[in-house]
Amino acid sequence: MVDSSTPLGLSGTHSQLPFDPPLAAPAPELHEVGPVIGMALDTFPEIGSDHAIDGVAMSTFNPISGQAHLMYVSENLANLVGRPPADLLGRSPELLLSPRTPMQQLSAVAAVVESGQQAIVNLWLQHAEGHEVPVRASFLLVPSLPRQAPHFLALYRCLTPPAVEAARLSDQSDILDSLARGNELDEVIRQVADRISDQIPQAECWVGLADRAGTFELALAGKQPPETVLNVCRYLTESGPISTPRCVRFDDFPSPLSDELKQSGVHAVWSYPFAGSDRALKGLLIVAQGERSEPDPDENQMLVQLSRVVAVAVDRNAAEATLAHQALHDALTQLPNRALILDRLEQAVARLGRDKSCLAALLVDLNRFKALNDSRGAEVGDQVLLEVSRRLRGSVRLGDTVGRIGGDQFLVLCVAVNGEADAVAMAERIVSGLAEPIVLPDGDQLGVTASVGVVLIDRPGLSPSTIISNAESALGKAAETGGGSFALYEEAWQQKTVIRHEVEQALHVAISEEELLLHYQPIVEIATGRMVGSEALIRWDRPGHGVLPPADFIEIAEETGLIVPVGDWVIDEVCRQLAAWPVGPIGVAPFISVNLSARQLAEESLVSTVLAAMDRHGTRAKQLAFEVTESMRVEDIQTASVSLRKLAALGCKVAIDDFGIGYATLDYLRRFSMADTIKIDRSFVNGLGASREDTAIVTASIALASSLGLSVVAEGVETEAQYDALAELRCKFAQGYVLSPPVALEEAHHLWFVSRLIHR
Repeated sequence: MVDSSTPLGLSGTHSQLPFDPPLAAPAPELHEVGPVIGMALDTFPEIGSDHAIDGVAMSTFNPISGQAHLMYVSENLANLVGRPPADLLGRSPELLLSPRTPMQQLSAVAAVVESGQQAIVNLWLQHAEGHEVPVRASFLLVPSLPRQAPHFLALYRCLTPPAVEAARLSDQSDILDSLARGNELDEVIRQVADRISDQIPQAECWVGLADRAGTFELALAGKQPPETVLNVCRYLTESGPISTPRCVRFDDFPSPLSDELKQSGVHAVWSYPFAGSDRALKGLLIVAQGERSEPDPDENQMLVQLSRVVAVAVDRNAAEATLAHQALHDALTQLPNRALILDRLEQAVARLGRDKSCLAALLVDLNRFKALNDSRGAEVGDQVLLEVSRRLRGSVRLGDTVGRIGGDQFLVLCVAVNGEADAVAMAERIVSGLAEPIVLPDGDQLGVTASVGVVLIDRPGLSPSTIISNAESALGKAAETGGGSFALYEEAWQQKTVIRHEVEQALHVAISEEELLLHYQPIVEIATGRMVGSEALIRWDRPGHGVLPPADFIEIAEETGLIVPVGDWVIDEVCRQLAAWPVGPIGVAPFISVNLSARQLAEESLVSTVLAAMDRHGTRAKQLAFEVTESMRVEDIQTASVSLRKLAALGCKVAIDDFGIGYATLDYLRRFSMADTIKIDRSFVNGLGASREDTAIVTASIALASSLGLSVVAEGVETEAQYDALAELRCKFAQGYVLSPPVALEEAHHLWFVSRLIHR
């Protein structure tokens, strides 16, 4: 008769029938059925145009078991076929249909629904007592439910309903429509109360809602004092079973509650408890009756159905509240998320000016959290974040807000702040509170520190994005100290940020517009005073600003990555100018030293860039020297040493710049064993002869270099006395203003021909 391999028992010749979803789906929650019917009414308004829906069924198909099953059957439909809903749920849909239903008709219905249309057909339902019930059925595919695969809906209109039942269902259709269309809980309860008053003489509806602890909150009290209704709810749940309907006469209630009910004209109360999808008690639908002790069967059936309607509405209301909370709160810490905390920040800023108080926004960032998370695992990382959120909540005052805005960053919004001192005190409290070791569940202890960027807001108008940007600037300053500290944002930083942005944009076009140029500072052989080489120093002839030294733009170039194309230009320009350098009195051209940044040394293309420039201009490798600073980060050394070894293998010179100011000088010499020159930092040369410590460092550096067979260049030689002292220490080369400042190319050519750059 019916092929049970389809959700509604419809068979056909199609490879995948319209009621056969591609994936198995769990049964919908009770609160989801109403929205499905509402979706059907919106999509096919003709279904409910005559308010004649007498029964609803929903089915799905399990491809693993190959069986269809009913996942929802309305009470009215169950009555039409003479079976309780519990006997139908989970069973094959074939139980609903009469054996006389033609297969050809069902195949045609399947084809129509498969095309996405509504199929309407007259057929027969099978009653449990053997007779058939003629119905007009509407079949349709519901595209989707939240988090579930498509489901399949059948709506039935009985063609010969009893007159009383038809009238009652017609009266209740507006409640179903209200529920399906997502009306507010209060509106659904009001409609239920109105329906009870219309259908049952001398009846008034009360509704009490229960929380998880069983505490009641009044939703509807009619004409009664709220406390009276709440006392009735408490008595009904404490004095007898709460899983089934009860009828209690007024004189069965304890005094003085019974006296209050009698005086208000209540003869008895009919209690209909309703549960949620989790089977927990959600509340009581109560009918206060002025004449009778019990409802008749039709009234009882109606009240059971209406209590279920209220249960669906309560479930849906709770689900919406949960979704709203989840949308605005962090899933791990339950703190306000970025969207919510920024909204509160915006509202707080808008209220400024009404009094003399200020706001403070504190951006909190955990130091080295990523390393901790990677080494100890996400579970430990989550435990740390939970403890940090707990401590932050404990650090703030009543009225302040803590939110998690992403990763390991939190935002603390402090209201009613009395100036900078209050903001600083809050930052200190947060830093010290997070400095205490975190004890994990296994007893292990972790030391976690935080950096805090503080922004004081004393006027309306600032946007949340601007405040966060300012807090990030302050956070960066705090992090520079190594963490475990805070920094207060200063307005002057904003101007610096604007200037840096302008420089970055202008630097992008500086190469193509030929705005960059090179100056040269001679490197002199101390014994002869003659120029033997030069250090190439970049300058920027920026339109409207004059010639800028590297201090004005190199740091920005490094941070933005522009140092790579700028460095490539320097290498090419040095090779080009070396190729045209005039031969001096000693018959050769000088060597030119080029500074390399860690970012350049990390580029795999560096060596090929140097080779291409040498080939393009005919430059010899021994004419090129490359300088690398000793203060380079340890993590950059491995990459740098690989590139430097390749350059040294070409025949280029390699020099360690700023020698002596690093933290591991001897280790650097070992790591940069390809170097042939060290350049003693100017800070030590400046104290030569005047400072015992500086003199000792310079002396030791020269002796160390000599023992390793390295040449020494003393940088920053400013006086003849320093020059003479270096000569006495047998330092081979010098560089500094006493010999020559950095000069343009033409002047560098001239100095190349000068026999001696210093006269003693």
